[in-house]
Amino acid sequence: MNNFTKLVSISTTLLLLAGCSMTPDYQRPEVETPAWQSAQSIQNTEIAADWWTGVESTELNALIERALKNNNNLQASLQRIEQARADLKVAGASLLPSADVTASYMSGSTQAMNITDMRNKGIPEYTADIGISYELDLFGANRAKADAAEGRLLSSTYRHDALALVIMGDVAQNYFNVLNLKERVRIAKDNFRTSKDLLDVAEARFQTGARTQLDITRQETQVARAKAAVTALEQELALAQNALAVLVGEPPQSFNVGDENINGLHLPDPAALQPAAFLERRPDVKSMEAMLIAANADIGAARAAFYPSVNIGPSLLLAANPSASALTLAGSIIAPIFQGGRLEGNLDRVTARQKELAENYQQTILVAFQEAENAMTKVQKTQEREQALKQAVSKARKAYDIAEQQYSLSVIEFQDVLDAQRTLLESEDQHERARYETLAARIELFKAMGGGWKEE
Repeated sequence: MNNFTKLVSISTTLLLLAGCSMTPDYQRPEVETPAWQSAQSIQNTEIAADWWTGVESTELNALIERALKNNNNLQASLQRIEQARADLKVAGASLLPSADVTASYMSGSTQAMNITDMRNKGIPEYTADIGISYELDLFGANRAKADAAEGRLLSSTYRHDALALVIMGDVAQNYFNVLNLKERVRIAKDNFRTSKDLLDVAEARFQTGARTQLDITRQETQVARAKAAVTALEQELALAQNALAVLVGEPPQSFNVGDENINGLHLPDPAALQPAAFLERRPDVKSMEAMLIAANADIGAARAAFYPSVNIGPSLLLAANPSASALTLAGSIIAPIFQGGRLEGNLDRVTARQKELAENYQQTILVAFQEAENAMTKVQKTQEREQALKQAVSKARKAYDIAEQQYSLSVIEFQDVLDAQRTLLESEDQHERARYETLAARIELFKAMGGGWKEE
């Protein structure tokens, strides 16, 4: 067999081997998707990607827009995507040939030279060596590394999308919380003023001998407690506003929320997607699966490391003297013989990592189901609680009005008025908290259902 025939035979064999891959076929872990338990209480409306605009609050729209632009955690997430994109560029480079050039210059003379050299004596010599190297990816090691890097890039992108959904939901929840606390502060201040008015009445009747010092002391206690309630709520309001500022990516010192009335805001119920479709709308689930696919490719790269690697490449030498120019073709084979268990250990490591991520994927899905069920339950129960407390406020206000009238006629004791006042205050405060919790539950359901996210 002549050299040409050998070359053709070897080349054909290498080309056939180049189609081999050590990466196992990816199989998505099986997931049970039972029907929702609480979905019957949710209206089946479509989720818009900008679901928060359904509130019809220009201030909320502006806050979310600023958060998506300025939130530091979200911007850091973008940089992690850039890092993953750079890793993919590095991994993908191994699939392409590399080229290098080496240039040299020589001037002068040597001790021994022929006649031709003597004629060219004193003429400088220029040479340039252009080398091209290409590694045949016979067993798919480089392709597997590139696939793994691509999977991690995709996972980083999904994580960024998931974080954006969380931030949008958190901004809306914190905004509603600030408005709710403002309303509760207003109610507490009204109660403080009412308590002082009742104290004035008690003191006036004490002067006439109609009431005792005990009535005065009791009402003074109520006034102090009402003042303390205002102070506590004002502190809670300040902290909530500061938290919202950080979410938006702005310093709390210069951040303020307008005086929009929370009672005029409404957020429609989101859709309860079918469990299987629901998983496709959760970027955190997609991110974990992308990591699992990348780990699967890592196994392929680790397996391929047990096999030889082949490099081929032409080299072109260009010289000032044409007779010195040359074109050569070279190849090399590097095969692992003894690695002290390094290759086996690496394969064991990436295999265990793939199994770990498979468990994490299953856990991510379970948590996603839990979040959805929790949110649907909260939406149903907070609505029921809000309606019950609305009735409680109405009854408590009526009872307080009756107590004031009967006290003015000396039909009941002052303590009865205090009890009616306390019940009214507690009912109003609980109703306002329930109103916020209803809105917050709907936001949680928007987030749990993927917030209108769709894979592009």
